Amino acid sequence: MADIDNLRLTERPAMWDDEAPDGVLNPFEGDDGAAGEALSLLGLPEVGRKAKSRDLADLGEASAPVLDMLGNIADALDAAREGRAWRRRLDHLSVSERTVLQDALGRGEVSMTLSPGAPGEGLAQIGETVLPGVWLGLAEDTDGAPAAHWVEVADAPRALREAAAARPRDDIPFDALTPPRDAMNVMGVLAEIRARAAAWRPGTQNHVLNFTLFPMTQADTAFLAKVLGEAGVRVSSGGYGAARVIMTALRNVWAVQYLNGLGAVILDTIEVGDVPASVLASVQDFEDSAARLDEIRQAYVS
Repeated sequence: MADIDNLRLTERPAMWDDEAPDGVLNPFEGDDGAAGEALSLLGLPEVGRKAKSRDLADLGEASAPVLDMLGNIADALDAAREGRAWRRRLDHLSVSERTVLQDALGRGEVSMTLSPGAPGEGLAQIGETVLPGVWLGLAEDTDGAPAAHWVEVADAPRALREAAAARPRDDIPFDALTPPRDAMNVMGVLAEIRARAAAWRPGTQNHVLNFTLFPMTQADTAFLAKVLGEAGVRVSSGGYGAARVIMTALRNVWAVQYLNGLGAVILDTIEVGDVPASVLASVQDFEDSAARLDEIRQAYVS
């Protein structure tokens, strides 16, 4: 089994290079902002990979602390159906115990990278396990060494929601914007995004602007990316609707691309509101994960 202290929850291959599909998202990689520059070096985990966990018959022995943690996760999944999130540090477990726990939980469809948000912070990586709604997190120090491990049960990781609340700005300096000469529709699009973002409230439905068939010039998309900027968070979701998500630097605004099995863009959007649905775990996910976790726990005690 792999040493979890040397294991990255998200892989870091180069992505969105010259062969990447076109779309509104692409100009974000060229953003001159510090977050965009850092993330272009980090890359994103592989899009569209299959969720995987070890065969239950091959699971190794679990110590009492690991079994206790699996029981705590089971209790948290029950509470999550009523909207209660749960998170626990794993630093009290030994390296081998954390490895057994990660082997049991497997790797799921959603993973994310959060660049440092303040001086003294390191990179954070979070991966959904094979149990939707159960997340494993790894935070690094400024030198890249593991600083904290945790597991949580929630529709979205706490760190993602905290970043969405703290990092983006509240408004676009609209009156100070000067679009490029060959722009066509970007100012109208920015006006709508600005109004929708200001009006959105928790609990209301997200609003999606679909650019797949909308006339946008390269100047439009480059200016849109420059104005919105990045907040230092990128997410990759595989499964039935592979997606990649950027948290923009405007509060409540996300850039989201949906891809087909060949990696081609089939839906190119800006989503205004809460964490996009492609990232969130649902109540049904918590119920399915609870049933699957029961099978995993039985394999360890049988």
